[in-house]
Amino acid sequence: MKRITAIIVLIALFTGCSSTVSYYKRGVRFEKEGKYSKALDAYKKSIKRDPLYALSHYGIGSVYVKTKRWDNALENLLKAQELGIDDQDIHMMLGSVYESLNQMNLAAEEYGKAIKARPDDVLTHITLGASLEKTGKYEEALAEYNSAIAIALDFPEAYFHSARMLCTLKRYSEAEITYKQALDLNKKYSQAQNNLTVLYLQTNQTRKALESAQKTLDMDSGYAPGIVNMGVVMEKMGDKISAEKHYRKASQISESYDMGHYRLAMLLLDDNRNDEARHELETALQYNPELAPAFNELAIIELEKGNYDNALDLLRNAVRVDSTYSSAFYNMAGIYSNTGEYRKAADAYSRYLSRTGSPSDSLDVAARVRILKSLDEKKR
Repeated sequence: MKRITAIIVLIALFTGCSSTVSYYKRGVRFEKEGKYSKALDAYKKSIKRDPLYALSHYGIGSVYVKTKRWDNALENLLKAQELGIDDQDIHMMLGSVYESLNQMNLAAEEYGKAIKARPDDVLTHITLGASLEKTGKYEEALAEYNSAIAIALDFPEAYFHSARMLCTLKRYSEAEITYKQALDLNKKYSQAQNNLTVLYLQTNQTRKALESAQKTLDMDSGYAPGIVNMGVVMEKMGDKISAEKHYRKASQISESYDMGHYRLAMLLLDDNRNDEARHELETALQYNPELAPAFNELAIIELEKGNYDNALDLLRNAVRVDSTYSSAFYNMAGIYSNTGEYRKAADAYSRYLSRTGSPSDSLDVAARVRILKSLDEKKR
């Protein structure tokens, strides 16, 4: 009798294990088919039969990543890791979750673990570089992009990202060489050619910028960023009519390209066509709600009308989406000074200075801060 009971128990255990794996496999199939609700249901049934089945926790985390439920994804992926899954895939997925939750340091940490698992993976080095870049660790980001180049000498995207970072670090001569290396590997790399145009504009090499902009459009005549940069070149050469045509063309070809609308707005503002400019700025923000300069320019339009409250709201939006955008703090300070809010004005000017580095007007602004603080003391 005891032997029969033991056999029954063993049958039950094997049946339960089989059911766990069966539901997991079903979940994988549903996930591949994009049937995420059914996949979740299958994974959860698997876990109900074996709460310690790591692969099903990983599967649930994967589904939540695909459906952008980041907190749920993090919980399940960490559980899968706790239960023994420790490979490149889970670190990459955890990195993407932390990135989506704007926890960039943790994202970089996970991508770093992914590289330790597979140090020769080019795309992982580029992903880690991008996360380091977002935290302002530009030298470290450059090192990762250069590691990608060392692994794959014929991979143009690695050169492209390295060149971008060199530009950020203002190492323009090296950046120019690196962009050209990317272009040697891919003769139709319009994005790299376009960025080379930007480099020439930044370094006041207008003739080279014109040649580069034309090469970009020869590669892809409908490439909106290239059309916009040709407009910037035209504007720099004093041909505002051609510049406006290019900005409008870019906006027509790719209506959702925010910089086409923004550059057109800036040109219109120079001609005091404020109503048209407002429309373009609002359109730019419609497609990119985090375009801080557009908020700033709309605020200036409101300031010219004396609408201080509206202007302040717009400037607050500018620094909300980009806390490093110094011009918005400068304009805020001017409003607070005019309305007698001296302490707030002094704080805003101080934030302008801390975010600008060493601006040419730093001595003047520092003097204003001292005067405003003194006025605030007297007011009290």
